[in-house]
Amino acid sequence: MEVGTALDPEKIAEKLSGLSRRGKLPGYVPKSGGFLTLAYGWVYDFDLEGTFRRAASETAIAFRLSVKPKMPWIVALSLALSVFPGVWITDSMLSTYFDWYPREFWKTCAWYLPLSILPIPWVWKTAMNRSRAEAEASAQELIERIATEVGGRIGAGGA
Repeated sequence: MEVGTALDPEKIAEKLSGLSRRGKLPGYVPKSGGFLTLAYGWVYDFDLEGTFRRAASETAIAFRLSVKPKMPWIVALSLALSVFPGVWITDSMLSTYFDWYPREFWKTCAWYLPLSILPIPWVWKTAMNRSRAEAEASAQELIERIATEVGGRIGAGGA
């Protein structure tokens, strides 16, 4: 998606900075030739990157949406580090409270690990897809806000 405006890149950056100071452009960071702002997702937030392209009497602001790289790593590490303690806690609890439960750790591992590890890809895919959908909606709102602020019009393409 693009926004076309008659303003030059310096004036656009000035207006976007003002929009950010009013709290209407979250996580705004000016960059050489563009800017970054935050598009909120469900589990993962995304960066909405805007780049300026000057043509004749108009400046086009092109947008690109990308996941913030830190959060998926944190979630993956949390999932990986939480599986084995869960086996130990479950085995300890079942052995303590139920006399009929076998006191053999490997038996708990045999049923607990598949139940906790196999759903991870589906959970990951669901979280990523839903986060992207919500970030795209958030990005659309931000793009409309930016277009209004710079007096531009929204063109075709995809964020």
